[in-house]
Amino acid sequence: MEEVRIINPFKEGNHFWLGLEEEGLRRKVFRVIDKELVNSERLVVGLTIFEPGERCAPHSHPGSEEFNYVIKGTGVAIDVTHDKETPFKTNDFIFIPDGVVHVHYNNGEEPLWLLWAYAPPGDMPTR
Repeated sequence: MEEVRIINPFKEGNHFWLGLEEEGLRRKVFRVIDKELVNSERLVVGLTIFEPGERCAPHSHPGSEEFNYVIKGTGVAIDVTHDKETPFKTNDFIFIPDGVVHVHYNNGEEPLWLLWAYAPPGDMPTR
C-alpha cells in the first residue's frame, strides 16, 4: 500500500515548458501527481503558470474529465467546441467535460496559477 506523500511541485514535480515554438503559447507546467512520480493509477494533477498574455493551444484530454482551480490571477476559459468564452478569477473552479476542446488564456496583468487535474489519466497537451 502506498503512503501519504507531500510533494513540492517546484522541486519534485516533473516540470517542463510548453508552447515555446509559437508566440503567445508559452507556459510552465509542473506535473506533480501521475503514475511515474507517485504511482497514481487514476489521477493526473499539476500546476501551470501562464505569464500575462499567454495561453495554451486548443486541446482536449480524450476519455478524461478535467477540473481547474485558479490559485491566483485572472483569465478566460475558451470552450472551442461550443464557441464560448467565460472569464474566471482567483478561487474559481472550472470543469471541462470529456472531449471538449478548450483554451486557458491569461488576460490579466500578473501570472496566472492554474491547478489542474484530470481523470482517468490521459495525454498531456504537446504544445
